[in-house]
Amino acid sequence: MVPLEGRRRRHAGAILRLLAAAWSQAPESVAYGLLALAPMGPAMAARAMAMALVGAVLANIVIALAGAGRLVTAPRAALALLTSGLVGTLVAHPSANGPLAPAVILGLVAVGLVVAGALQMLFGALRIGNIVKFTPHPVRSGLMSAVGVLLLIGALPTALGWGFGHGLADALAHPQPAAMLVAAVAIAVTWFSARRFPLIPPTLPGLVASSAVQAAMQALGIAVGPLIGVPALARPWFAELPDAGWLLALPAQQALWLPVFVFAATVAMLGALDTLLVTSIVDGRTRSVRDANRELRAQGLANVLSGLAGGLPNSPSVLRSLALVDVSPGGRRSVLGYAAALAVVLAFPQVLGWLPVSAIGGVLLLQGVQIVDPWMWRIPALLRRNGPPGAPAYDRGQRRLLRDNWIVSFTVVATSLALGLAAAVAVGAALAVLLFVRANMRQVVRSQRSGEQRRSMKIRSPQASATLQREGAAIRILELQGALFFGTADTVRASLDRLPSTVNTVVLDLYLVGEIDATGARILLELAEDWARQGRHVVGAEWALDDPRRGVVDAIARSAGLPPMDFGSDVDQALEAAEDRLLARAALPEAQHQAIELGQTLLAQGLDAAELQLLRQELQVERLEAGMLLFRQGDLADGFYLTVQGDLGIRLPGSRRRLVSFAPGTMVGEMAALSRGHRSADAVAETPLTVLRLHVDSLERFRREHPALAAKLLHNIALHMGNRLRELTQDLSTWVARTGLPTIPNALGTEPAPGADRGERI
Repeated sequence: MVPLEGRRRRHAGAILRLLAAAWSQAPESVAYGLLALAPMGPAMAARAMAMALVGAVLANIVIALAGAGRLVTAPRAALALLTSGLVGTLVAHPSANGPLAPAVILGLVAVGLVVAGALQMLFGALRIGNIVKFTPHPVRSGLMSAVGVLLLIGALPTALGWGFGHGLADALAHPQPAAMLVAAVAIAVTWFSARRFPLIPPTLPGLVASSAVQAAMQALGIAVGPLIGVPALARPWFAELPDAGWLLALPAQQALWLPVFVFAATVAMLGALDTLLVTSIVDGRTRSVRDANRELRAQGLANVLSGLAGGLPNSPSVLRSLALVDVSPGGRRSVLGYAAALAVVLAFPQVLGWLPVSAIGGVLLLQGVQIVDPWMWRIPALLRRNGPPGAPAYDRGQRRLLRDNWIVSFTVVATSLALGLAAAVAVGAALAVLLFVRANMRQVVRSQRSGEQRRSMKIRSPQASATLQREGAAIRILELQGALFFGTADTVRASLDRLPSTVNTVVLDLYLVGEIDATGARILLELAEDWARQGRHVVGAEWALDDPRRGVVDAIARSAGLPPMDFGSDVDQALEAAEDRLLARAALPEAQHQAIELGQTLLAQGLDAAELQLLRQELQVERLEAGMLLFRQGDLADGFYLTVQGDLGIRLPGSRRRLVSFAPGTMVGEMAALSRGHRSADAVAETPLTVLRLHVDSLERFRREHPALAAKLLHNIALHMGNRLRELTQDLSTWVARTGLPTIPNALGTEPAPGADRGERI
């Protein structure tokens, strides 16, 4: 009985919190409706509030049924400002027949909203909605801050006691002190509640307290501002059109359709950004994964139906969605319950009639302040004092990045103030493209090394190593990063053109190249062909045979009739091939795959004829075919090996990438043998292989009976191990440099953690 009662109490509490969330956010929705249709005058106020609620109810029902649930959609600040801009343009539209009728204006808004929803559905159907995720942070910050600034400008007259749609100059010239006090109470109580009572929707106590203050002042005979009024449903917009042929007559008036389609495209883009952002944050909170493109299609359908039903634009809200996640874990049912709670407000609109206009204005002012990214004013302060107190000073490059990012954000904000939010979105999109191009064209060649500085993992004879050290400048390794397209691939071509003519082989390390387009692939192919005509080599590395990026290069080669590009499976293999070509020009036996004598091996360096004979008597010859194992990981090590013909590779079981490769004249397995431990990896014959095996007991016998010989052997082993350690350190430094990509500290504009949003997002 107790558990049942406990469940009932929990369900009742969840329902109450859901109702509180919906009813406390209803005034915010109607405020955005008033803001959206403010240019049409006070006569449209009651209908604007109803349109906002109708759109929100319908949109949440559609989102809950067509989406995966948990997303709460609503009128938003950015969408209200965009709608207000379109309505203002239509109201001011010059016409020979006089101003456009209100029904025609609402019809054009509805058409724009339907087109916007269709575009969102198209984005989701083509699965290209994720493109907006790549909008650079300075652009997103600028758009967010622009919405905040415009919301502040739009809400200030109402906070000063004037209704929606009044100019800022008149409100500043004649403020109403009593109304300002009501707005201040709404701001203070909302702010305090958000910090002290996180489970209660903060606007609810703010609006209740400010309404009580206004009622008290009215009782004392103090003149205060107006109340918000009661939402009033009207006939659908298409039923109020002056004649049925209005839609056919409008296409010739391009001055009308251009702002409508600009409005539609901007709403679609901002709605897609909202949808993907909220989906990501809610999934992070609920530890779930959903199809963002499905949510985008559902949001598009919601806007289409909202437009047809005479509603206003909607998009998912971070705060409302997270509030519903915290209130109720029901998912789809919770969103439907939220829509039902809003419908109750729509059925009994009188509950909104007691809200003061100035209180609504105060809440919107607070939201505007919270929307403006603090990064906008923090960066100039950081640049002036060269970093936060107690933190290391920014270097020159960081300061330049800070400054450039701030200029981008400020440009978007300034554009919104001068030309409107739609123009700011267009400028932001253009800046995003420019930032993308600049980021991908800058430093596509991440590093450049010569064959003297970086060698393959092939352990070679002293003679071969000396030759490679002496002539290694003929080999260059270029590490590339980013995307390869026309601009960046041409930068690679210019880098190769600047190399000395003595460079015979260039290895392009493509590990950090994320993508390549047809133009970039063609430039690489033409570059490789030009070098091949000169008897030189351009080799790609780190793209496997089945890698789709390599597939692009191969497809362009076939379609353009160009020779295929030479690829190595990894940089190590490509470097080994380049070193083999260099040694072949020097006519070394190693390069010609000839067997070498015992005296040419590393172990036998410095031994006289008698000592060589003693060593030869203890060696056992073993021959293996290519692909055979010399030893396995975990085998007991009772001896080590000298390679005299062929190549021996060391690999971890199941891995294709080798740890090291031994050329003729080198030794392998000495570390495990000296410690009488177990083999740490597999040794595989890469070619037909001949090795000489020395048992550790023989080395111990030399130590007792021929100490001078044992000392020379141990000295050569120590030199070999030292060289191995040095080459391992060099290889590790290469990988550390590769994986240690530079990061940007938070002050430079990285994303906040999921759930760290400050108020409404655009």
